Amino acid sequence: MAKTLTDFSAKEPSLGYFYQIKYALLILLSNSKELENPKIKIENLDDVEIEDVNTLKLMQTKLHIKNKANLTDGSVDFWKTIRIWAEHINNSRIDIDNTIFNLITTEKIPTSSLLFRFKSNITLDSHVSEIVDSLDKISFESKNVTNQKAYMAYQSLSLENKRKLIKRIRILDNSIGITEINSKIKKELIYSTYPNSLDAFLEILEGWWFTKSIENLTSQIDSISASELQLKIANISDTFKSDNLPNHFPQQLEITDDDVESLKDRTFIKQLEIINIKTKSKTLKRAISDFRRAFEQRSKWLRLHLLNPEEEELFDSKLLDYWKNIYDIMCDEAEDRNMEELPDLGKNFYLEQFAKTCPQVKIREKFNEDYLTRGSYQILADTKKIGWHPNYKKEL
Repeated sequence: MAKTLTDFSAKEPSLGYFYQIKYALLILLSNSKELENPKIKIENLDDVEIEDVNTLKLMQTKLHIKNKANLTDGSVDFWKTIRIWAEHINNSRIDIDNTIFNLITTEKIPTSSLLFRFKSNITLDSHVSEIVDSLDKISFESKNVTNQKAYMAYQSLSLENKRKLIKRIRILDNSIGITEINSKIKKELIYSTYPNSLDAFLEILEGWWFTKSIENLTSQIDSISASELQLKIANISDTFKSDNLPNHFPQQLEITDDDVESLKDRTFIKQLEIINIKTKSKTLKRAISDFRRAFEQRSKWLRLHLLNPEEEELFDSKLLDYWKNIYDIMCDEAEDRNMEELPDLGKNFYLEQFAKTCPQVKIREKFNEDYLTRGSYQILADTKKIGWHPNYKKEL
């Protein structure tokens, strides 16, 4: 039988990577209060590692969605993690004396399991000896084929390193799942913005975090530091103040010839064509990019309740007022021109006043993105409220 879209066996690995990256953000946020400017690395020595000047914490994350089971003494998740840590120790990749080894799992450890003891710090030598003996017994006697390489890696550790490792293992079971992690992150951000803006705030922060995570995973950057995260949070917070707005579309769009063709019947495109802006020119493509970004940004602000409709209307009124003042001047000049000259007069008006420069009409005082103003003028042109040709209403 073919697999359906509800088959979690295929989805779980992908969600696991997504969970890992989001958990890394949560870890850096929550540890920044205790550690001295910690930094995060993803998929380096472990799924996630967080390091400051004194300590290194390795974190193995295990997400289970369907068929969640208990984490038992012979668990593949546990022994696979032990193998990773043992190999790092044997290859001298880490300083075991300054490292904490964390297994974070959505599964539950039964109280009867040996692993239950890793839920708290193991400090007594007698307890350490008991656990060493128990793990030795499992690794030598178990017939679990899947765990054989892990057993061998553990067995290769010296007795001293086994004891040190056991003292430094922490298991966090019943960890938050993929659907709960956003709530935890928002609690860490609770004082970063207004209560009703947390979802919008997190959306922007996550976009930045995923970009930084990809850069880390592709070795473009070595790590992501808490100070860098703190600066980003402060910058985003500034955009949520009463005199500013967040910018969700900071990059200019790449507009293709096919994009131009699909929009050829839009009024704002025709407005440019009647002033001799060439079809598929870079100037026209820039106008399309501004139009799309401005339209999407304004829609997003309204949807997230960051902008109210009255404020949007006031912004459009300011745009219209500015356009009308200089449009009337152009129309006065047009009275002394013949009909053949009017398209070029309109072209010069558009290029000089709205393309080469940008009117300093702002939706809020500190939102200084020109694409919003230029694109909003294209939106007004699309509804024929403004135009560039002296006789644009007749020409259209």
